[in-house]
Amino acid sequence: MTYEQAVQWLFDAVPNFQRDGGTKEYKIGLDGPLALWKELNFPSKTIPTIHLAGTNGKGSTAHLMASGMKELGLRVGVFSSPHLFDFRERAKIGTEMVPKEFVRQFVASNNEFFTAGGFSFFELTTMLALSWFEHEAVDWIILETGMGGRLDATNICAPELTIITNIGLDHTQWLGTSRSVIAAEKAGIMKDGVPIIIGESHPETKDVFTNHARNQNAPLFWSRAFNIETDLKGSYQQYNSDTAATALALLFPDERPLWELGFTRVAYNTGLQGRWQYIGSNPTVICDTGHNAHAIKHLVQQAHEEANHVHWVLGMAEDKEHAKVLNLFPKSDSFYWTSSESPRTLDSSALAKIALANGYVGTNHIGVEEALSAAKQKAKEDDLIFVGGSTFIIADLKI
Repeated sequence: MTYEQAVQWLFDAVPNFQRDGGTKEYKIGLDGPLALWKELNFPSKTIPTIHLAGTNGKGSTAHLMASGMKELGLRVGVFSSPHLFDFRERAKIGTEMVPKEFVRQFVASNNEFFTAGGFSFFELTTMLALSWFEHEAVDWIILETGMGGRLDATNICAPELTIITNIGLDHTQWLGTSRSVIAAEKAGIMKDGVPIIIGESHPETKDVFTNHARNQNAPLFWSRAFNIETDLKGSYQQYNSDTAATALALLFPDERPLWELGFTRVAYNTGLQGRWQYIGSNPTVICDTGHNAHAIKHLVQQAHEEANHVHWVLGMAEDKEHAKVLNLFPKSDSFYWTSSESPRTLDSSALAKIALANGYVGTNHIGVEEALSAAKQKAKEDDLIFVGGSTFIIADLKI
């Protein structure tokens, strides 16, 4: 078995939410992950872990913390999803991705048990990351949930700290249709006596978190303002920076000058991409992975703080609330509808029809690079071009 065959085998595991979205039954529950963990002799069980949930900002918060901890001399394993350009981004230590040979051996040596168990893509990749972190004997692990919390495969861990970044209305077909219900699902990562940090306070969720923390005897901390400079340039990153700083101040109260330095070196220390990332100039071109209404609202505000007229190169996953998201954009801007190579992306012609029905006029393009090229031809030098709407759109960029 080659590395390429191993990755293809993992992607063929059903269900695979990154590939299929809601077109196949989404597998939730802890029985599968626990059986896997036991079979693999509980990799990383004894390594201190930070467990991270939330609608948006998980990846940025995780990498902010990892960068800060790296400045303390710690080797930190980060498990996050989805990946952008390389499957191995899901498990990283600093900028180092899980080696191809480790992926190959992990799948090849356990293939019989994996096949018999019918485990999901996310369950298998979670265990791949934990196995590599154990092999590398990292000092800490930052473990990001895939979706939800209570029944997420990552919820088998026994963390030193849990964090919930924020609550928005996303994945409502699985998590619930109100913020309070979704908050209760994500609050399922709280553990008895383990401190919990909440990144954003909201009237609909505050009591949910307070009650869950009380029931778990978990010390509850609300994110506080640190106003630390960071190299992640989106204005919305202040929320993530404050959440990460609240966590590190709790864990390493005497080391602030060092971990604060790490906040200015996130890209260098971790290789994080796709967060208000500048990828072109004259006109300025930005890409960002924000993909739901909760995130898009901030992105629209940020874009118009930087330019009067914005050219939006947009694609969306099939399972999103397309009209709700589209109506956050000013109709006076310019739009270029696109799709991606991922089968989960809505066809650009279908997106164009939904947009037109909601009063948005744009041009339809087969792929991201074609749409971006069209935007560059139309944009003036002081305009801004934004590429996004879905992680899958960013994944198709040549950057």
